[in-house]
Amino acid sequence: MPQTKSVDLAILGAGPVGLTAAHVMADRGADFVLLDREFGCHSHSYALALHPETLDLMDAIGVVDKILADSVLLKRAAIVDSADGRQKGLIDFGRLPSKHPYLAVVGQNKLESILVESLEAKGHRPLWGHRVHGIEPFADRVSFRADQLREINTGFSIEEAELEVGRILNFESRYVIGADGYDSSTRKVAGIDFPEVAPSMDYAVFEFKTNVKPLTEMRIMVDGDQTHVYWPLSDNRCRFSFQMSKGFAENASFEKTPQKEDPDGLEAAGLGDAHLDYLLKTHAPWFVGSSKDVQWRVVVHFERRLATSFGEGRVWIAGDAAHMAAPAGMLSMNVGMQEAADLASKLSQDTNESSREFRLDAYALDRENEWHSLFDIGQEIFAQDPSGEWFLKHRSNLIGNLPASGKFLSEILRQLKLGDSNIF
Repeated sequence: MPQTKSVDLAILGAGPVGLTAAHVMADRGADFVLLDREFGCHSHSYALALHPETLDLMDAIGVVDKILADSVLLKRAAIVDSADGRQKGLIDFGRLPSKHPYLAVVGQNKLESILVESLEAKGHRPLWGHRVHGIEPFADRVSFRADQLREINTGFSIEEAELEVGRILNFESRYVIGADGYDSSTRKVAGIDFPEVAPSMDYAVFEFKTNVKPLTEMRIMVDGDQTHVYWPLSDNRCRFSFQMSKGFAENASFEKTPQKEDPDGLEAAGLGDAHLDYLLKTHAPWFVGSSKDVQWRVVVHFERRLATSFGEGRVWIAGDAAHMAAPAGMLSMNVGMQEAADLASKLSQDTNESSREFRLDAYALDRENEWHSLFDIGQEIFAQDPSGEWFLKHRSNLIGNLPASGKFLSEILRQLKLGDSNIF
C-alpha cells in the first residue's frame, strides 16, 4: 500500500494564484505541497495584466523585477464612448500611492514561468502531471490521492498523446487551498455553490502585430450594452477583445488554447480577417495600423460567478475557483493572487487551531464583502457629482471591467467621479 505523505498545507493548482500561495509559504519556511494536473505552464492565456496592488505583492515575494523586465507598463486607462468616439474618463495610475503606479502587461504564460523559476530557486517546485481526486475533509485533516500521470506516444501527433497513471500517491494535509480553476474539484468537495451573479458575455479576441506604434494606454470602449477592450503589447503587438451578441461563443470553453488556423472555420466562427477589419472599423475607428499579421484569435465565453462561501473547515478556495469576472479588469487573477497570499499568510501564521479558525473566518468575510463591491451586487456605487452620471448609466459595462481592486479601488472610482458606500 502506498505510503501517505503528510503536509501542513496542500495547494491544488499551479497557476498564478496557486504559485503566489506557494511563494508565501516558501518565504515563511512552511510545510506545503503544490500539485497541478498539467505538465507545465500555460502556453497562452486570456489574462495578461497585473494591477499596482498585485505588483506590490510580487515585490514582497521577490519577483517583481523579473516581471517588470518582461512587461509593458501602462500608466493610463481611457474609457471611450463608441457612439461619438469621445473620451469619457481617464484612469491615471500614476496618482496611486503605490510603489508600482502602473499596469504591467505580461502574458500569463510568462508570469507563470517567472513564478515557477523563482519558486524553484527557493527550493520548491510544483508536482506537475498530478491529477488530484478523492478529496475527503475530516475534522482535523484532509486526505486525497494524486495520480501521477505520464504521456504515452501514440505514434501520431502530439495532440493525440494519451495519458496513463504511473503511480498513485496518498496525501494528508491539515488544510487545502483550492486554486484549481472555474471547474474546481475543491469547491465541489466543500459543497460550495457557484451561482451566476450577472449575465454571461461572449467575446472575439484577437492578437496581432501592427505596422505602427500602438497607443500606450489601455482602452475600454463602451458601445451600448457591450464593452470592448484594447491592450498594447510588446513588439508592436496589440490585443482587441470585442464583446459579441449573446450566443456567439455558445460552444466555446474556458480552455486557454489558441484557435486553430482553419480559414473556413475562422470565417464561420466570426474570427476571419474580414470580420476583424469590420470590428476595428466599427468599434475602434481611432486604430490606424495594419491588422493582417494575426498571431492568436479565439472565441471565448465569459461567465460572471461568485461562490457562496470562500471555504469550509479545512478546505478553502481562491481565484477562479471562487469567482469569475468580466475580462477587461483582469480581476479574477489579480484579486485571486491577493486572496492566495492572504490565505497562505493566515494558515502559516499560527499553529494554534482556534487562532487559525478566527483568521479564516475573517478571510471569508473580507472576500465576500470585497466581491460584493467589485460586482456592485448591492448597487452601492454612486455618482459624486453630475460628471459621474454617465458612468452610472453604463455601470453594467464598467463595474467589474475596471482594472482596479483592493485598497486602490476607491481612488480609481474617485477619478471617475464615483464612490462606493461599501469602501471607506
